Amino acid sequence: MIGCILTGHGDFARGLGGALEMIAGQQENFETVCFLEEKSLEVFADDMRNVISKLRQKCTGVIILSDLLGGTPFRTAMLEAQDFDDVEVMAGTNLPLLLESMVLRYSAESLADFIELALEAGKTGLVHAQLPQETEAQAFDEEEGI
Repeated sequence: MIGCILTGHGDFARGLGGALEMIAGQQENFETVCFLEEKSLEVFADDMRNVISKLRQKCTGVIILSDLLGGTPFRTAMLEAQDFDDVEVMAGTNLPLLLESMVLRYSAESLADFIELALEAGKTGLVHAQLPQETEAQAFDEEEGI
């Protein structure tokens, strides 16, 4: 199984993790590491390293899902991950990616395969939804009625 760490600015990880558990139930080998304003960068980095170490003992690999490419949680995850084998970092996490990837991590043949599938889930989950627009004729017909 692939372990998962969710991180981001403020309560992003805790909030998205809560939404995940509300929909899909409690997750095994899933941790959140929040970058809070009152937490120093050193403490945040130590927390990240400790959670990575914990999951590496139980899992075949670890994915760290971050909120924003280039932000402090992402950069810290990248720096801490480089000291471990089979630990990768992704940025731009959304709820569709998180929901689908939590299922995929049980059956993925490798961390690389998992990442490819998770990226596709995140892209597929981003849509521009619109309600159908009425034509003038439809609006006229409904207003006139019999």
